[in-house]
Amino acid sequence: MEEHFGHRKRIREKYLKSSIELFQDYEILELLLTYAIPRKDTKIEAKNLIKKFGTIENVLKAKEEELLKIEGIGKSTISFLKLMGELPSIFYKNKIRESENISIKSKDSLIRFLREKIAFEKIEKFFVLYLSSSNELLAYEEKSSGTIDRSSIYPREIYKDVIKYNAKAIIIAHNHPSENLKPSRSDLDITKELAEGLKNFDALLLEHIIITKTSYFSFLEEGLI
Repeated sequence: MEEHFGHRKRIREKYLKSSIELFQDYEILELLLTYAIPRKDTKIEAKNLIKKFGTIENVLKAKEEELLKIEGIGKSTISFLKLMGELPSIFYKNKIRESENISIKSKDSLIRFLREKIAFEKIEKFFVLYLSSSNELLAYEEKSSGTIDRSSIYPREIYKDVIKYNAKAIIIAHNHPSENLKPSRSDLDITKELAEGLKNFDALLLEHIIITKTSYFSFLEEGLI
């Protein structure tokens, strides 16, 4: 027992005296697990999590039923890991609320934003990003969740928001939990309808992105906009 307490103390002290960049992935998880699993060495659980899921990010985003298959991981630990996984999204959302100069000026920044917002969702979500003439992000809104099809998207509501935010362009995006990047007929139809309709409001549809945990499909890159 004292050995376990000693190890837990040492890994916490190592973190305080050095940089997290010097830690291996399993050591970061091991440190996190000391706050969720009391009175034991957590190295075995940490190594088993990395072995099964590959990365810390995948561990934090893993489904509860998959995490429960790891010996020593219970529901209270899963709650803790889920909380850790949600924090980056909360931080990013607060950053957007606090700043007037968040810009989507590159494809990389757009993909990072969308991956953080919706790529790991278990159901499909349809997002609209409203941009200024200099591509500053004025606002973003979820417009639909569940199975995304033409009947669940209301262009008139998007047009109202274009006027409300005085947006000069929008980007639309939705996730595919199945990891299948192929656009559906509904995806193609809503893209075409919005691209045409926005012209009446002196605004442009810049991009439509299908995002998954590991990749994305760009309608612009594929010549569909």
